[in-house]
Amino acid sequence: MKSIVAITSQNKKTITKHAGECRNYLLYTIENDIVKDKKILELQDNEILKYTFHEDKSSNPKNLLFDVDILLTGSIGPGGVNKLAIQNVTAYVIKEKDPDIAIEKLINGTLEALAPVSHGHGHHHHGHHGHNHDEKCENCNGNHDHNH
Repeated sequence: MKSIVAITSQNKKTITKHAGECRNYLLYTIENDIVKDKKILELQDNEILKYTFHEDKSSNPKNLLFDVDILLTGSIGPGGVNKLAIQNVTAYVIKEKDPDIAIEKLINGTLEALAPVSHGHGHHHHGHHGHNHDEKCENCNGNHDHNH
């Protein structure tokens, strides 16, 4: 089985927050639990998720990230999670900062995603990834730290 995982990495080194505003992603192609390819995807201002979700008024907005299977990020709002779910992209908010370790944990099923990953709309995707339901969703507590 092949899957493509995008990781928000504005600095191209660590996993960063604000998926909607992120322009740089690390793309991992995983086949049979082995990383086959890793590359950097650099988006233009009009290609970021925030633009696609809020500015693109076409009837069928497209985004390069709609081609991935999983999005790993330090933060994304529930609206973004649900809009990605419609495009068959599962978004996980994770605490892990090292992209390679996050991919390794994703492959072996030990990556911990913060809950809730989705708010209603029936788009709950619970695969083989661990969820700790005691933790607060860092997008929903109103404390947004903006250090870019």
